[in-house]
Amino acid sequence: MPTVTEAVERLVRATVDLPDAEMGRPWVWHEYDDEGLRFALLMAQHELRDLAVRLAAMRPATPSQAQRILGQYHHAYRDLTGALAGLRDEDLDRVPREGEWPLRDVLEHMLGAEYGFLSVIRYELAPDRPPDPKAAEERLGPWRDEHGYRGPKTLEGGVADVRNALYEVHRRVLRELGDLTDADLERNALFWDGPKPIRFRMHRFEAHMIQHTVQVDKTLVWIDRAPTEAKRLVRVLYADLAAVEMLSSTSFGEKERDAVAKTIADRAQEIG
Repeated sequence: MPTVTEAVERLVRATVDLPDAEMGRPWVWHEYDDEGLRFALLMAQHELRDLAVRLAAMRPATPSQAQRILGQYHHAYRDLTGALAGLRDEDLDRVPREGEWPLRDVLEHMLGAEYGFLSVIRYELAPDRPPDPKAAEERLGPWRDEHGYRGPKTLEGGVADVRNALYEVHRRVLRELGDLTDADLERNALFWDGPKPIRFRMHRFEAHMIQHTVQVDKTLVWIDRAPTEAKRLVRVLYADLAAVEMLSSTSFGEKERDAVAKTIADRAQEIG
């Protein structure tokens, strides 16, 4: 049985490269027989949104403030995933126009920022952080090196490698910051812009990612890779997957998740 995420990925692979002309191809769901193939993606979105509502109602505990912030950040991450869907390896290094970054440079900058934001939060909470403010500021750089809070200097490889690099740091952020208390959020963490509350630092993950996802969108247009109808629908699908993923748990909703995963995976096989 695939997970919901795996099922969505299968459906994305089956549809993301379809041209606009194919989206009107006959595809029937019960009484809905005149919407075309696009309705396969729209129904998957419908199913994901309903699953998120059901899972939220089953959730045994109210999410903390930190978990809510991370949920917002995860939504931005999945929107970026949708923006990159269907990207080809050669697209990463195409120069969009004079003075503008290729996609690889944009994504490399985003990756470095993720590690930077995470490191200053973890450093503030670290037991080996020097208590003296000046000593703590001087120690930040070496501490990041020692504890593995530096991203790669260059983002190598093709689209799959780039996606994996972004996924790894994203997963680390969710894992390492998910148990922060409300009191932790009010502590100041020092970075290049001076001391700011951890609450601010955590919201920067999402804000920075949104800022540069817009840059990705502009770059795709400049290199003649503007989104097709299928890619627009895939992006919506990833956005609605985000809420389901943040409600992933072995303690509730397994039957509901499995049912939706099977429906979407079967649909992907049918289309593929």
